Amino acid sequence: MNLPSTPDALLASDYVKHPTNYQPNLFTESRHEFSELEKKIVVLVVNQIGHMALKGEIKPGFNVKFTIPYSELTKKHYREISEAADSLQSKRLSYRNDKTEKFLFITPFPRVESEIVDGKKVIELTMFADVVPHFAELGQRYTKYDLDIMLSLGSVYAQRFYEIVSMYHHRGQNQFRYMVDRLRHMVNYPEQHSFADFKRNALVRAQKELLEKAGMILDWRPTKKEGKRILELEFSIKTQRQIALENVEQDRQFINTMSINEAVQAAWKLMANYKLTDWQKELIVSDLTILETFYRVDSELSNGLRPKVRNRTAYLVKSLGIDKQPTPVPTPPLPQLSIFPFQPADGISAPVPKSPLQSTSSTGRSAKPKSIGEIFGDMDPNNK
Repeated sequence: MNLPSTPDALLASDYVKHPTNYQPNLFTESRHEFSELEKKIVVLVVNQIGHMALKGEIKPGFNVKFTIPYSELTKKHYREISEAADSLQSKRLSYRNDKTEKFLFITPFPRVESEIVDGKKVIELTMFADVVPHFAELGQRYTKYDLDIMLSLGSVYAQRFYEIVSMYHHRGQNQFRYMVDRLRHMVNYPEQHSFADFKRNALVRAQKELLEKAGMILDWRPTKKEGKRILELEFSIKTQRQIALENVEQDRQFINTMSINEAVQAAWKLMANYKLTDWQKELIVSDLTILETFYRVDSELSNGLRPKVRNRTAYLVKSLGIDKQPTPVPTPPLPQLSIFPFQPADGISAPVPKSPLQSTSSTGRSAKPKSIGEIFGDMDPNNK
C-alpha cells in the first residue's frame, strides 16, 4: 500500500475529544496486541474516527490522518510516548472465526510520527483507506463506552474487558458466554500461562477495576469443562445502579406486606436518620401520600440511587413537598375537661383518640388491619 501522492488525498481531522467512543463490534472482538499506552493512543483515535463516522465525514478511498496531543497521554515522560509510537507502527489487530474458518490481520497504523502543531507536541497517525472501514463501519450493532472511564483503567486487560462488557451492556444483554481459548486470544493473554494465571492477572484484575472505575459488577462461572480443564465461561454484568434499583424494589415489596401501624412505627425509626422537626415528622405519619413518598425517597437514598445528593434532609423535605410549608403556630391547650359528667369508675378506661391512619369499620369497631400495600395501591409507580 502506498500513500496517495496529493495532500488532499488525506482527510485531515482536527483533534476534538468526545465523551463517548463508538467502534465496530468486529474491532471489539479482535485480538489487540497493544500495550497499555499504545492502547490509549488507539482509544483516542477511535474517539475521533467513531464520531467522524456518525457525522458521515468518512470518504471511501481516502486515507485518514489523526493528531493526538502528547498532553492527552501523559503530563511527563515523553520518551515513553516516543517508544509507544515506535512500537505501535508494527502492532496488529487480528480476528478469526472458527465456525466460518475466516481470519483477518490488520496493521492499522503503518505511519506514526511526531509533529509540532500550534507549539504543542502531537503524535500524527496515518490510517490507510482500506483499513478505515474496520474502524468506521458501525452498522446496526456497535460498541459504545465512556472515554474517561477507559482512559482511567490501569491494565490493558481491564481495558479490553471494558470494551467487551460494554458491547453486550449497550444492547441490553447482561449475560454472555465465551470459550476460554477465544477469550484469551481476544485479550492477547500469553498461551503458555495457566488458566489460574489468566484468572488472577486478567479476570480478577478486570473485575476489580471495572467495579472501582466503571461501577460495573462482573461475575463469571464455568459452563463447560473437560475433566478439570475449564473450556467455557458465562459472564454476568450489572451496574451499581441496577443493583440499587433492585434493592429499592425489594424494599417496596417488603413495605407492601406491613400493616399501617407497622409502617408508621417503622417510619418513626427511619426518620431518626434525618434532621426533621417534630411537626414534619407528625405530618409524614399522618398523611398516606406523604408517607408513601417518604418510604420511596428513603429507600432511594439508602441504596445509593441518589449519589449526588449532599443534604439528605433537604432533598427529602423537598421531595415530600413540605419544604415551603410554614412552621405551624402552636395552639394553646384547652382546659382539661372530662368527657364524662363523672369520673370513670375503677376498671373503666376513658376513650382514646384514634390516629388518622387507623382504619375503622362502619360500626366504629376496628376493622381487619390492611397492609400498607393495599392502602397505597401496591405502591407501584407504574400504577399511577
